[in-house]
Amino acid sequence: MNLPGRSFWLANVAGWSGYVLLFVVTSIPLLKEPSLAKLASIAPYKAAMGLGGFLVSIPLYFLFENLEGRGAGAKAFAALLASLPLGVLWAYFVRRVMEPESPMVYVFKGGMNYAITLLAWSALYLTFSYQASLEKERERSLRATALASEARLQMLRYQVNPHFLFNALNSIRALVDEDPRKARVLVTELAEFFRYSLVSGRNGDAPLAEELEAVKNYLAIQKIRFEERLETSFEVAPEAAATRLPSFLVHPLVENAVKYGMETSPMPLRIRIEARREGSSLTIVVANTGTLGPSASGLPCDGTGTGLSNVRERLRQLFPERHAFSLTEQGGEVSARLTVTVPEAA
Repeated sequence: MNLPGRSFWLANVAGWSGYVLLFVVTSIPLLKEPSLAKLASIAPYKAAMGLGGFLVSIPLYFLFENLEGRGAGAKAFAALLASLPLGVLWAYFVRRVMEPESPMVYVFKGGMNYAITLLAWSALYLTFSYQASLEKERERSLRATALASEARLQMLRYQVNPHFLFNALNSIRALVDEDPRKARVLVTELAEFFRYSLVSGRNGDAPLAEELEAVKNYLAIQKIRFEERLETSFEVAPEAAATRLPSFLVHPLVENAVKYGMETSPMPLRIRIEARREGSSLTIVVANTGTLGPSASGLPCDGTGTGLSNVRERLRQLFPERHAFSLTEQGGEVSARLTVTVPEAA
């Protein structure tokens, strides 16, 4: 059995106080010679009515609490059954307090009127209770949706391409005997890349500059692997670099540029990364030489599109109605353009 909460007591006291005040005010025109003295003489009777109503409403509360989970019909039927005896009890209380010698017939007559008042109280209580239940259900639904969305975002953020790790480890293995110095550099770059993965995973977002540092670690690894076949450049405005973004939004675009650029671009593959900010609009461009069509061998590019789907889904979740993403080819260059609306810089 749930005891009434603070909100119930406040609402119930306020409601019955308003009930008493209403009866006092409406009684003024009925007085032959309205005066403060006569008003004071009827006030105790009205107060007794309000107190009686307040007391009998508490059993109704517990009745409805015990019927929690039942249908509206069951609660309405219970209200009908309980209102008459409680109304009679209410009338008896008022008569015993104010007019102990009055005949019992007045108790039953008043009980009918009070039963109607209790039915009105029940209707109000059930209406507010239903609205509160809807609000709680909506809150639970929103919380469940938020948790599911957060879990989805976590999965997307940690969806690092296993091919990248596999290729990096293969490169390290090949360099251990051929060039130990390069192997050590490659291990350092790989460690820095995954350090950013762990740190950004805890914080959720980070300045764009930090993500670009991780991108540079990634490209340094690829540079050791592809040597003179890969060239990179960065054009990043300071205000864009300071903007906080969810981690790993840019990396999949760069990884795509390396993977598909190596299949479609004449060598060397040139990758250009730009970032600029105008007011609340942040634009990031990752461009690479190559095409969106078949590879240089004439065969379709080997890929599942997971990286771009990842980016699109995260944008939809994190920036609903506040983002744009496009992938275009022009003049022998493929450009992935990402624009999001972010808070204005202080």
